[in-house]
Amino acid sequence: MREWLIDQLKIPERTVLKKKVPKKAFFTQADLSPSEKELFSSEIEGFYLLSLMNQQSINIPAYITEEIHYTEVIWIYVQLRKTSNSSRIVKSIHRAMPNPIVLIAESPDRQLLLSTCHKRLNKNDITKIVADEPVLTEWFDPADQSSAYIKLAEAISIPNLSFESLFAFYQDIHNWLQAAVLIKQIGTLPSSPDNLDKINHMLSQITKVNLLNINSGAIW
Repeated sequence: MREWLIDQLKIPERTVLKKKVPKKAFFTQADLSPSEKELFSSEIEGFYLLSLMNQQSINIPAYITEEIHYTEVIWIYVQLRKTSNSSRIVKSIHRAMPNPIVLIAESPDRQLLLSTCHKRLNKNDITKIVADEPVLTEWFDPADQSSAYIKLAEAISIPNLSFESLFAFYQDIHNWLQAAVLIKQIGTLPSSPDNLDKINHMLSQITKVNLLNINSGAIW
């Protein structure tokens, strides 16, 4: 599956690591609670550094401001033994690592989930980061070529992303994953993440109309 992703996303060979990280090594570097360590030990089958992208490996400039320090984007691949706590595991990994991460999780039945999470420096302690709320897609079957998620994989393939800076590069992926959240509601991937606000507004209006219809029916 990892080889399929590297090929599907057109990840440049010079950035590919495919390095398995022992969970104990991750524990020593990450700030995890005892319950998180127990969860990782029991529910993660394998933890891999899939790719490391920085100015040297992919020729995309770093992006550094007072709040944002994006000098590299890390692609992580995690094999799970079960999916019941997948959201918690994904959030913990994002929070534990200071760099922006594209996280790919694989379920026992070979379904995939993608996640991104923007991070900024803590104003009170610049050695620490503050993580935004992660974006997670639904689980999907990469073998289903008719799936809208195959279009998502095409949208976030490396040649289709901005090379202006590592922030713009990561923001492109983040925007597309936000757009993919709508697949469950509209049945397809929006043609552009630029349409996200418009689509969300339309869905909000539809929800309001449905609620009014339900309430109207309840009255009668």
